[in-house]
Amino acid sequence: MISKKVIFSLLFLSLVSFGCKEAKTKEEKVKQPNILFLFTDDQRGGTIGAMDKYNVQTPNMDQLVKNGTSFTNSYILGATTAAVCSPSRAMLMTGRHYFNIEPNVYAQFAFNKEDKGKSDKLTFPEYFKANGYTTFATGKQHNGEPWIERGFTKVKSAFLGGMTRHFGTKVKDYTPETGWSEGYKDDEKFSSEVFADAAVSFLDSYKEEKPFLMYVAFTAPHDPRTAPQEYHNMYPAQDITVPENFMAQHPFEIADDHIRDEVLAPFPRTEAIVQKEISDYYAMITATDNQIGRILKALEASGEADNTIIVLAGDNGLALGQHGLLGKQNVYEHSVSVPMVFVGPNIPKNEKNNALAYLHDIFPTLCGLTGLDIPESVQTEDLTAVIKGDKKEVRNSMFYAYNSWPGEAYKPKVNNHGGHRAVRKGDFKLIVSSKKDTYNYQLFNLKKDSLELVNLYDDKNYNDVKEDLTLELKKLIKEVGDPADLSKKEFGIFDHPEDYNFKTKK
Repeated sequence: MISKKVIFSLLFLSLVSFGCKEAKTKEEKVKQPNILFLFTDDQRGGTIGAMDKYNVQTPNMDQLVKNGTSFTNSYILGATTAAVCSPSRAMLMTGRHYFNIEPNVYAQFAFNKEDKGKSDKLTFPEYFKANGYTTFATGKQHNGEPWIERGFTKVKSAFLGGMTRHFGTKVKDYTPETGWSEGYKDDEKFSSEVFADAAVSFLDSYKEEKPFLMYVAFTAPHDPRTAPQEYHNMYPAQDITVPENFMAQHPFEIADDHIRDEVLAPFPRTEAIVQKEISDYYAMITATDNQIGRILKALEASGEADNTIIVLAGDNGLALGQHGLLGKQNVYEHSVSVPMVFVGPNIPKNEKNNALAYLHDIFPTLCGLTGLDIPESVQTEDLTAVIKGDKKEVRNSMFYAYNSWPGEAYKPKVNNHGGHRAVRKGDFKLIVSSKKDTYNYQLFNLKKDSLELVNLYDDKNYNDVKEDLTLELKKLIKEVGDPADLSKKEFGIFDHPEDYNFKTKK
């Protein structure tokens, strides 16, 4: 006969064993955080109401700012083609500087169809997919089809290209099993609504145990700036304040100063023209913010909001009348700055962080926030420690670069030349511009002169600052793999036309 003591011991062991199994089961059910990436096109840094910089209405983006950590000094590195968004997105996808990415990914116009988008570089969707994530994409894809096919489990309503109309946007779907669909469009829906529809549908139907990564890439507020009329009505052009650094034209000749972006309005610029441009721009941002709200509401309804990292960012800025420019083919603050906000588990709320950050820091930062190792191919920095308050910064200087696409410089009908190289360190920013036989130098104290109006370069009181920034600029040029040589005309970028004879007509 079994004693009561033995029975009690067996019962105790059984309860302990059951408790361990139950704890293990609960532990197994805890999955990696989901990722929702909201990406806008041509949205300048600060154009979120809660950032208190521009008078634009963005209640849903405001809520993200309040619920997370925003970087107030977040930038792109630059571009080597007037289609700035393509190199920018290539850097974002890979965490690499564009000098170290195949040009057929970010300058597809220069390559034959069979070479467009071919690349062996690892992208963050591909990496997260390999680490157990279901990956979904909708919206603008500007680096070719191969990265999409490798990186995403499902693609719905993808726009393949750089820019298009916002009503009747032609899109395609993709899955590895079915391949690419035929193109289709909806002439009645604004582009941001089309992409939000796809995102909401994915969230509404998602039933998998695996975490998801959603990449929602809007084509707004990129021109043509044609939002639904109700949003244009919110911003009467005559009520728009012209920026303090408005100029009728740029003070000296610069790279790509007469390309498509710049001839959207006549020269010289007028205040009325700039007011209209800004009015339409704000309408596009607010219209897109409304669609972001729909996606965030669907995320809440899915029950996954508390376990989702949300990233809001833009691919580049825009001048819109500042410094006499309209486009983004320069290295002024208005054109290289972008919004960047992180929201999610263990991310401080309502924090505005002034650490220097690049857009392509996002790849390693998502690794840091989810506990994944950062791939060796990544060349930029993980901001996780900065977000969590463990470090003040991951860098103390920033490098910016822009030049015309070298291959176009030899086409008589295009003849684009020139470029910029710039460095920011502490309160100061040095810009070196070269066009034809002329060099121009600008030195700004961004703490006192955020609009970059007062050029201190010829002030002898800043000789030590100039020397320090020049050395830093040369160091960073070397570190990122930039072929620019500051001692050569137009940095030597256009010295070898044979290197850019990529496209052969057939």
